Amino acid sequence: MSMPSSLARVALCASVALAALPAPARVLTLSRQDDATAIVRDAASGDVAGGTLAHPPDRLLVSLGALAADDANDLAYVAIAPDPSGAAPDAPVTVMAIAYGAATVPVGTFVAPDGFAFSALAFDAPRSRLVGVFADPAGVLPAQAFVVATHGGTSLDPALTSPIDAGCCRFAAGIAAWRAASPDLLMVGRRDGDGEDQLLRFDFAGGTALPAAYPIAGDRVVTLAVDGGDGSVYAVLRSVLDFTYLARVTWSTPGSPVTLSAIGSAPSTCCFIGGGPGTIDGATAERAMFVLGKAADAPAAMQLYAIDLASGAPAVVNPGMDGFGLWTDGEAVVDDVIFADGFD
Repeated sequence: MSMPSSLARVALCASVALAALPAPARVLTLSRQDDATAIVRDAASGDVAGGTLAHPPDRLLVSLGALAADDANDLAYVAIAPDPSGAAPDAPVTVMAIAYGAATVPVGTFVAPDGFAFSALAFDAPRSRLVGVFADPAGVLPAQAFVVATHGGTSLDPALTSPIDAGCCRFAAGIAAWRAASPDLLMVGRRDGDGEDQLLRFDFAGGTALPAAYPIAGDRVVTLAVDGGDGSVYAVLRSVLDFTYLARVTWSTPGSPVTLSAIGSAPSTCCFIGGGPGTIDGATAERAMFVLGKAADAPAAMQLYAIDLASGAPAVVNPGMDGFGLWTDGEAVVDDVIFADGFD
């Protein structure tokens, strides 16, 4: 075998090995472009990822936290509230789909019942469905859990709703996370009679009439995210001592306090967290929870933070990124290649 041939094979092996590594996942956001338009961007670089959501001539009013993504089909779903000064101020809150890849938006419409808004909106990827909770902003009508089949991003079925028992709940706006393995919808709020915030776990497998509740003592959860790899739940909290930190969230018996295991040797004073969902990145190393927030010492522009899941240390990834929430567009893996001549 000649030396050039050997070197060529070594170089080819190296390139195949590199190609077989998981590509870093993208963290995406839907960011405002003007009063009537928002666009999907790479949250770290700010580059346009494709996909525009327009609502002219009215203002585009995105419901807080009501953003979900089907990353396998490059679709984002967002709940749009009517513009009080627009052409149809009494229109229902409507979920609109944005295609930021090759797929087209699904056929069909999805609106909240009259008098209701979205308290949570999430995408259940294994079952290809939107899930969440409708709530009455006036607090008069009981909340409803819902499921909407999306058929692989091709069409939206009518919503299947299930009333939630009276007395539940006053929800913390924009704080929710979906754990597909359970399957549970996790929210933060209070039932009638609660004197402190609760982690509310809605069981979408066994019924949603009333959530299991776990008291959150002292500190305030400001965002939740689920690690899709192992189902672990993480939260960013604001301490009663006025600092922000990352914690792993676990629970046991309903009614017993949730366990918040702070990550890192010292709490972070990094930031005030903005509204909208955070996300866990899909990389195999240096995993982090991504959130949008402002610096605690000099709050000015919104920026993208990555909080390391191992150390709890925050880092500013993009000092000028605003958005309605975040999601992770999954990693791509290239299969190993075995050469036809057996060289490997």
